[in-house]
Amino acid sequence: MKFNKLIPELSVKDIHKSKKFYLEILGFKLNYERTEDQFTFISLNGAQMMIEQCNGHWETAELEYPYGRGINFQIEVENIEVILQNLKNHNISLFRDTMINNYSGFTQKEFIVQDPDGYLLRFSQAYSIQ
Repeated sequence: MKFNKLIPELSVKDIHKSKKFYLEILGFKLNYERTEDQFTFISLNGAQMMIEQCNGHWETAELEYPYGRGINFQIEVENIEVILQNLKNHNISLFRDTMINNYSGFTQKEFIVQDPDGYLLRFSQAYSIQ
C-alpha cells in the first residue's frame, strides 16, 4: 500500500460510531486497524485518513464538540450522489447543501457534512456543465 505524503489523524470520541459512519455510510475502505489501540486507517478514492479513539496521547487541550474547529477536509469522489443518498437514508443532515462551484477553470459539485465528532468533510466531484 502506498501512503500519501499527508494523512490526517482524527481523534474521535467513539471509534465504533466513527467506523460505522465512515465505512458503512460514506463508503470508506478499511485498510488497517489496531483494535487494541482503537485505531483505524481508512481510505476513499485515494484519500487516506486515520481515526483513533481519544486516549490523551495527542491532545494539546481538552476536546469539546465540535472537534476540528477551523478545518474542513475536501475529499474528491467519483460518485457524489451515492454518498448523498446514503446520508439521506440514515437521516444525516448536511452542514452545507449541495452546490456547484467554479475554481479557476474547473467546476465541482460539492457538499459538506459533519462526522459524529463534528469534523467537517467536504465531498466534491468534477462536474460538467451540459
